[in-house]
Amino acid sequence: MDFTAVDKLVATAITEGVFPGATYAVGHKGKVVRRQAQGRHTYCPESLATTVDTVWDLASVSKVVGTTTGAMLLVDQGKLVFDQPVSEILPEFGRNDKSKITVKNLLLHDSGLIAFRAYQRTCKTPEEVIKAIYAEKLTQPIGQKMVYSDLGMITFGKIIEALSGRTFTAFLTENVFQPLGMGTTVYAPVNQIREKCAPTDAIEPWRLELRKLRGAQTDEVQKLERQPDGTSWIKGEVHDPNAMVLAGIAGHAGMFSTLDDLAKFMQMMMKKGDGLIKPGTIEMFSKKQSPQSSRGFGWDTNEGHRASAGSKFSEKSFGHTGYTGTSVWGDYENDAFVVLLTNRVHPTSENTKIIPWRAKFHNAVFEAIRG
Repeated sequence: MDFTAVDKLVATAITEGVFPGATYAVGHKGKVVRRQAQGRHTYCPESLATTVDTVWDLASVSKVVGTTTGAMLLVDQGKLVFDQPVSEILPEFGRNDKSKITVKNLLLHDSGLIAFRAYQRTCKTPEEVIKAIYAEKLTQPIGQKMVYSDLGMITFGKIIEALSGRTFTAFLTENVFQPLGMGTTVYAPVNQIREKCAPTDAIEPWRLELRKLRGAQTDEVQKLERQPDGTSWIKGEVHDPNAMVLAGIAGHAGMFSTLDDLAKFMQMMMKKGDGLIKPGTIEMFSKKQSPQSSRGFGWDTNEGHRASAGSKFSEKSFGHTGYTGTSVWGDYENDAFVVLLTNRVHPTSENTKIIPWRAKFHNAVFEAIRG
């Protein structure tokens, strides 16, 4: 397989400011056939070179690697029932006409909840964020329209805790990360891991205030974030505002991981659970579930080739993107998967060049594996 064209595409993207650095992995017919790293942590020429061991803020890829996988495990254990109202599991959630929202509605993003709320402007603690979500009113009727909602997946993180009897991170670590050998995948990284993280966006005033309130604005943190050119950026701390207020541990964002860890995860998905999750559960979650959208349960699909997977991967491909510039895509029809990790939000989230670029990248990968 010749990945020269793919590597040139990544190199050009770095030159053109799509992102300062990237790693990608490709799997085909049960094997990882490509692992590649290009660029640097920032556009500063003296910054750290990107390697396959660079740790990335996954943003919404957390929703599938973490939360959705937790949901699949609970289905297999008989603890999670799609048609069960969320309010039977989390009674406070049922306020303001939300009592009929089901587990299935949250997974399909058709609960009627708003897509996003800037809780960092009004909340200082995780408890305040959860209380605010439970008090939210619906913005549309339940089950009628897909609106990709962070609020729904934050809530799902609390469902996992309630049904498993474990903290969100403990349940995922014990049942997903450790069994798969994903040794670098964590929420709220310690400083030893933060040193290896690719920087993301600028440090906002509200973030500094929250750090000071929590006693987290230390000299060591400032040293970690400072680049050789004297600039400072968010590094090894979750980029997502609401996940930040939630102490970096949330159902919608907050996971940090590496290329090899995510390749292990996608190999498990391609092997239909590989003994960790039942094959039927994997198949059910990763296929389109509603005529209203391309969504599976938690996962998205490439229906109509409208997704970032491009026009070469089959319409039955399953995957997810992350706001910071990350994505995972698997294609059962072509027995292939791709992990792409970048920090496109550096130096600013206003940079959206990756949106059209992702499809070009996946098309180039497909051409490489098909010869």
